[in-house]
Amino acid sequence: DAVVDSSGSVVSWDVSGSIQAQSRLSGVPDLLLTFKNPDVIDDCSFHPCVRYARYENERVLSFVPPDGDFELMRYRVALPEHARGFNPPVYCQPQLGYVTGKDGKSVDGRIVLNVFARSISTLVFSSSRKGPLVLEDVAVIIPFPKIVRTANLTANVGTVLFDEASKVAKWTLGKLDEQSRPQLTGTMLLDGTRRPEQNPPLVLTWKVPLASVSGLSVSGLSLTGENYKPYKGVRNITRSGRYQVRCG
Repeated sequence: DAVVDSSGSVVSWDVSGSIQAQSRLSGVPDLLLTFKNPDVIDDCSFHPCVRYARYENERVLSFVPPDGDFELMRYRVALPEHARGFNPPVYCQPQLGYVTGKDGKSVDGRIVLNVFARSISTLVFSSSRKGPLVLEDVAVIIPFPKIVRTANLTANVGTVLFDEASKVAKWTLGKLDEQSRPQLTGTMLLDGTRRPEQNPPLVLTWKVPLASVSGLSVSGLSLTGENYKPYKGVRNITRSGRYQVRCG
């Protein structure tokens, strides 16, 4: 989660995560999952299969997994002293303004929204990651003040839809890299002659495969109690939580 002001500076942020597991193992396998840096874990909860006492003593996850998909662990991260230096991998620059209409009474609005990917961030990437930074599933939720009657919006990348009833627009960008320069522009027609007292914050959603904010990573996963050698795979994904951008 993060709150970012209109200039791109991070006002506050918080990191939480989960370990989603998929098990297709026969018999009664006993698994042991270890971390490279478990000290960053500040608060956590576990699936009932995890032996909590062993985690308390050794900071490892020992468990007999259920069959299928399940959430093994949910955790929060202890923010380091350099928390104020957090740099997100995406920058959103909103510009909203209002002017008096040609009739001298009505109020018209205009919005310009630019979104950029930036490689200079505090993300920690997996060693298997190759190629330039690419954000996936990028979208911007734009709540308009309730006195906005309607909005006419266009974007040079992706699609944008405005819901007249809720006064909320959704700009779906998809993938975003450093070379992309997506921009949304539009005009707003307001009810009456008043200007909005404030603009609601925007909400960004995005994910970056093979990266983490906390630096927490799995160092090993071993199996005992069975004679077969299973396939084992681990993948990090960073997802935006409630990522708000103030409009000034």
